[in-house]
Amino acid sequence: MTSVAYLIQSHRDPDQVLRLVRTLRAGSPSSVIHVSHDERGERLDEAALAALGDVTVRYDVGGYGDFTHVRRYLDAVAWLRGSGRRVDWVVNITGQDYPLRPVADIEADLAAADVDGFLEYFDCFGPDCPWPAHRARSRYFFRHRRLVPLTERWALRLRPLQALNRVQPLVRVHVAYGLTVGLRRRSIFGPGLRLYGGSAFSSLRWPAALHLLETAETDARLVGAFAQALSPEEAFTQTVLLNSGRFRLTDDARRYFDFRGTQLNHPKTLTVDDLPEALASGADFGRKFDVRVDATVLDRLDGVLAGRA
Repeated sequence: MTSVAYLIQSHRDPDQVLRLVRTLRAGSPSSVIHVSHDERGERLDEAALAALGDVTVRYDVGGYGDFTHVRRYLDAVAWLRGSGRRVDWVVNITGQDYPLRPVADIEADLAAADVDGFLEYFDCFGPDCPWPAHRARSRYFFRHRRLVPLTERWALRLRPLQALNRVQPLVRVHVAYGLTVGLRRRSIFGPGLRLYGGSAFSSLRWPAALHLLETAETDARLVGAFAQALSPEEAFTQTVLLNSGRFRLTDDARRYFDFRGTQLNHPKTLTVDDLPEALASGADFGRKFDVRVDATVLDRLDGVLAGRA
């Protein structure tokens, strides 16, 4: 029987996190669930989570668009390795994700898969890269420093500053993750180390997840480059796994999200109106959901998962 570890990163809404974990546990009684919650957020209901069985909660330093995303993932993989638990697949999601398909069906498909992982990936400087030509260089060829956090209102007001990025090669200014300034540095990427990008979310067989951890433990130069990058979670996994040449990977993260018409790199908050398209995608998980925006969408999804709709 296939064993799956779900690694959840969360920062808010303890009740919604608990609901997600309950749904995972109901569909997968034997899975391992690891919750990394931002230590600055409201405390989780640890007693209720523990009562679900084999749920581990850690409070970690959180962030947005920085290396904390990668570090929390790697720490969870290190915890799995140290715990002696045997898992076949590692699936990472957030506390605002929710299954779009029955969890048992998701795991059955993973068990039947003949690949080592599902994740979106593309060569950042190849002809099929969906990012604008300047994005990869701005994110990963500069040493970034966060100056001050920004509300969404101020980020939109200051967005015109990013025009500086188009007229000179030495400095970059970003507002999506707080006011951030980057200085040009010598890049480690090139023919011998291709830069790959994609979604931060993946479903990986254990050897692939372990390879990410072992690479981070032994390649300080690579970690240093990504630790000073912008949005490293959208390139670290792809760059390590694709350059290794060791794994068979499918270019599909099995996630549904909608960035159409959104700003500042945030996906749309999904509502009941979005469910037909989300469910038709065939993805395993959708994101993001917020019961404060739509209190019925997860109820409707629960009905779908139970076969009632």
